[in-house]
Amino acid sequence: MPERPGAGARLCAALPLIVAAALGLGAQPSAEAVLGAEAPGIATRLEEERVVLLRQGGDADDTVVALVLFNKPQSRVGALLREAERQPEYRPELVTVRTVQQLPDGRIDEQRIKILFTELVYRLRYHDAPGTGRLSWRLDDSFDNDIARMQGFWELHDFDHGSERTLGRFGSDVDVGSGVPRFLQSGWSRKTVLRYVQNVQRWIDSDGRWRP
Repeated sequence: MPERPGAGARLCAALPLIVAAALGLGAQPSAEAVLGAEAPGIATRLEEERVVLLRQGGDADDTVVALVLFNKPQSRVGALLREAERQPEYRPELVTVRTVQQLPDGRIDEQRIKILFTELVYRLRYHDAPGTGRLSWRLDDSFDNDIARMQGFWELHDFDHGSERTLGRFGSDVDVGSGVPRFLQSGWSRKTVLRYVQNVQRWIDSDGRWRP
């Protein structure tokens, strides 16, 4: 379970790093700097478990945040994450995905997912910030989406001293809406996010060959 004590202090410590990444200000902070802003023991857990949930969502805030350790350089991790058409290779809930529009700073994808016995269709607008190691997404409001809210990000951080590894910080906030009961949605969201980041880690470390 994530280590909860002192969360406010850790958030204050990490906030400048997060804001700088979000605004694309200067160089992306190192993996060591990001891990240093977390609770003691997180770096050790990450080495052992490869994926650590920092925030599980629930109650008033459904945001899920995780750290992921990749055994690939940032350039390769970023390139694989940007291959939209390959997402079904590691996302079992994703029925189809297609890019409907290329944008100067990203793209718009239409995705169809299956939750229990229901298929939901929505479009995501991806924003790619070159040089910052950040990829973010949110619902395309011009489309009649079947879900109420979906937004998230990947932030990729290099380790010092030329390490070939990459630290990924992932965040996701999803509200499926009235089509799925709230108690089912909350559990589905957390389980799906954990499975997603674990699958991404295995898929990228295998250079796209691993399958769930």
